[in-house]
Amino acid sequence: MTPSIELFNELRAATEAAPPSSRHGNDLVTKLANTSGAVRIFQELDGRIGLFIPLGAEDPTSIPPDIRSRYITLRTVQRNARSVVQLQLENPALENVFHVFVDTFFKSFRNDRERAATIAQAQLKRWRSLFTPVPPNSLSDTEEIGIICELQEMQLLLATDGALAFYRWTGPDQQAHDFRFEDRGIECKATRVSNGLHVTINGSQQLLAETDRRLLLSVRKYESTPNGDITLSGVVRRILENDLIPSDELLSRLEEMRFSMAGVDPKTENRYRLVGRYVFEVGAGFPRLIVADTEKRISAVHYGIDLTEPDIIPGYRKDGSLI
Repeated sequence: MTPSIELFNELRAATEAAPPSSRHGNDLVTKLANTSGAVRIFQELDGRIGLFIPLGAEDPTSIPPDIRSRYITLRTVQRNARSVVQLQLENPALENVFHVFVDTFFKSFRNDRERAATIAQAQLKRWRSLFTPVPPNSLSDTEEIGIICELQEMQLLLATDGALAFYRWTGPDQQAHDFRFEDRGIECKATRVSNGLHVTINGSQQLLAETDRRLLLSVRKYESTPNGDITLSGVVRRILENDLIPSDELLSRLEEMRFSMAGVDPKTENRYRLVGRYVFEVGAGFPRLIVADTEKRISAVHYGIDLTEPDIIPGYRKDGSLI
């Protein structure tokens, strides 16, 4: 299915190509349909965008309006002598969130076409809190690449561990390790240091494996560049394409980490290039500081590790495996 952002761009281009005298609110038919017709995207003259959703065979004949939010509304309207549900974004500043909402709705629609309106209504209730204007994101560059690193590792883990890649992600909770599986923990580190491969360890437990679990350290090295193909919002969008990811839960967890899709400004968003990725199994011989503190009274330990020439570091995994 074509991402919604591309569909709306196509609709805007068609509208702008029309002569000014004939321009009006326009819509575009999608490839998603049920027994009552096809889902359409639309754009009003004032720029507001939304969906026309056909009532399915298993939907009620009328869906109660949902106008609790000033920024996104849902109503039953008449269109071509038929009742359809109109889902409309009222605030264009929230378009990034709306595109994720629509893409998530499209996934659900494909699996349950005859309950289309009911699905849209339920999804709006779950997502309502995400449709709130926020200031531009203010993460530091270090915090930003840290989140990018964790999410890019999650992408890899989805292929090996399925939905657990999300549900065992503990980075937002500031636990010792970023992913905690039954058999292993995974700590993610991002660096932009230009020379060598250097990472900072925070706390005496960060490179200490839990009982009966192995510990893997995944290090990604990034370079800031205007021509980079990596942005935080782009990584989020790619993860949300995976059907295993609960979109609203992921966005909510990211907001807890002070990143909101609503606060993304494409013109000023930082861009990065991945220079390298290195995985180590932390064990005997791996360079780390082991603190003898059985009562865990030492609370502030920060030190650096030089992992330059990773192939000579004990525990280095040339295949980059996280299993």
